[in-house]
Amino acid sequence: MPRPLSKALWFVALWAGGVAVVTIVGYSIRLLIL
Repeated sequence: MPRPLSKALWFVALWAGGVAVVTIVGYSIRLLIL
């Protein structure tokens, strides 16, 4: 059974992963443009 804490940690992990991907992609685009 999933606990609320596990769900919260999973959500935070997904959010952090999304932020990391967006940051890396944005940085790569900036490098390509510049």
